[in-house]
Amino acid sequence: MDHDIDRILISRHRIAERVMELAAEIARTYAGDVEAGLTLVTILSGSLIFLSDLIRCLPLRMKIGLITVSSYKGTKPTPAAILQQLNTDVTGRHVLLVDDILDTGGTLRLVREQLVSAGPKSIRTCVLLRKPSKAPPDVPADFVGFDIEDVFVVGYGLDFNDHYRNLPDIAVLRPEVYAS
Repeated sequence: MDHDIDRILISRHRIAERVMELAAEIARTYAGDVEAGLTLVTILSGSLIFLSDLIRCLPLRMKIGLITVSSYKGTKPTPAAILQQLNTDVTGRHVLLVDDILDTGGTLRLVREQLVSAGPKSIRTCVLLRKPSKAPPDVPADFVGFDIEDVFVVGYGLDFNDHYRNLPDIAVLRPEVYAS
């Protein structure tokens, strides 16, 4: 697997530090209104590792909701499609939508539209990675772990054809791996 990696973009240590910082930002944001309750809705499968680390750092009571969306075939973005609907009721609750990466915005846009129709008290978005050169202005992220260059990344839950999710760092995949 190591021979497929061009370089480490973000080390596991820096990821851990930033996840703790994000958790502190999120806790400050929601600390004033605990009555409505907080539900973290994560988009599977890429954000699962990020979510599990994030919730262990959050000193808040919360529920977890899961939704499965497909938006890539290999390295090519495809129209986002919901494969498995949200598994929890978010009516009247604060919702924090958690995803691994914001690049084209298609996934977050689709899930956000679904969530709005469910009647939450508020919706905010948290992404581990954002590609500013590609992220559309109509799909904002309230909490961002890292802004990154427009490269194909894997590791820490991010994959290429369901491989490399288990890498502890976020790495740039060699182009020849996904070009074939």
